[in-house]
Amino acid sequence: MKIKYFEYIAVYLSVFLVCVFVGIIGRLVLLEKGADEYTAGIFFWISTGFGVLMFAILSLFLNELAARILNRFLKAKKKELPESWIPSIDLEKIEERQRDVLIKPGLSENKNSAGDIEQIREQQQLAVKNQKQSRVDTAIRYAQQEFALYTSDDDLKQLGKNIIIYAEGINFEKIRPVKVKYLSNLDLYHFGWNIWNCFKVSRQDRVAQFLKLTFADALKDVEENSIKTHLKDDEQKGIIKIMEDFTNF
Repeated sequence: MKIKYFEYIAVYLSVFLVCVFVGIIGRLVLLEKGADEYTAGIFFWISTGFGVLMFAILSLFLNELAARILNRFLKAKKKELPESWIPSIDLEKIEERQRDVLIKPGLSENKNSAGDIEQIREQQQLAVKNQKQSRVDTAIRYAQQEFALYTSDDDLKQLGKNIIIYAEGINFEKIRPVKVKYLSNLDLYHFGWNIWNCFKVSRQDRVAQFLKLTFADALKDVEENSIKTHLKDDEQKGIIKIMEDFTNF
């Protein structure tokens, strides 16, 4: 333990005075017991010096021992407590605020995440819808181009409606027949295969039924199964030919 210089003087002076006082008491006792002045004086100085010496030895030893004990105590205390120690009450308040900060943004983040997922879902649904609508528009443009010279305006509009019914999977009871001229059954088969290829929403049985109902007059003598088996016959023959790609439409 570090003590200032004047404190050393005060402490040792006090100890010296106490030892002198004890020595004087001892000397007086010896004189009362019949000892001579010389013997009493020797005892006085020996007792005073011995007292001062013992205090100095004990003081140094005790100071060193106290320093070691204090150092060990402080080290143990440091291990028990974190360097940035916070009173328990304040710590509880801080932890409560941290939980609030963690929970509330978490809820907000979850809400945002749910909103983002819902928005992504809507965007995907819209993209699918737009893609499907784009194919419907392509198929109608293709039909108008192929049949413009071979059917009336009203029948051309009805053909577009029938294509929508086919693409949307609506009940075929709503299909109305369309009359055509100058087109062979092969042309109609090719048209049916091209419409199926544009959407690919069903098996070819359904497109065969679509052709049978749409061109009821032209295909009245042909069975649906026969239509299905001849959809792609002679691909490059006839007015309407097989198309693998609708990019140009």
